[in-house]
Amino acid sequence: MKTLMCRTVTCRALIGLLVASGCLVAQPTQEAEVRSLMADFIKAFNNLDWPAFRKCWVDHPVLFHPSVLQNPTGKRIDDLPGFEDSWRGQFDRTRESAGQRGVTGPPFQNIVPKDLRVDFPGPNVAVVTFHLGPNNGFIGRRMFVVAKTADGWKITHLHASNLSLAPN
Repeated sequence: MKTLMCRTVTCRALIGLLVASGCLVAQPTQEAEVRSLMADFIKAFNNLDWPAFRKCWVDHPVLFHPSVLQNPTGKRIDDLPGFEDSWRGQFDRTRESAGQRGVTGPPFQNIVPKDLRVDFPGPNVAVVTFHLGPNNGFIGRRMFVVAKTADGWKITHLHASNLSLAPN
């Protein structure tokens, strides 16, 4: 019994030492890390915080925007100037719209993802889907591809579409 007690105390002391030294730290799951990235993205977008928003993306992301204002051609945006022009235009329009409602500081909008789902087709890739609304007769559908990089999880691709809820 004394031997078992000594081993238990020694084991607890070792675990305590490893935790205190940082060698044994509970790591968040990959899903928690991806959800944290998406929370950072949504917060930055609601606040129109360009540096925080841009930090969520890889250097050369790809996107499809549903709006003609954001993407006049409707084609894939896969160059950095197109990405930045599209989003900065969206930020400007959102800030202007908020100002018309008397909102002069963050948050400028209130995007709230619904039914957020994270799937992992591979160990370093996640697909995040959610919807928005309904709003003005549409439901927004969003799909993100995120990749684990040396700097953590980053958005590499966004496909956004809006579905009309009006009967055909």
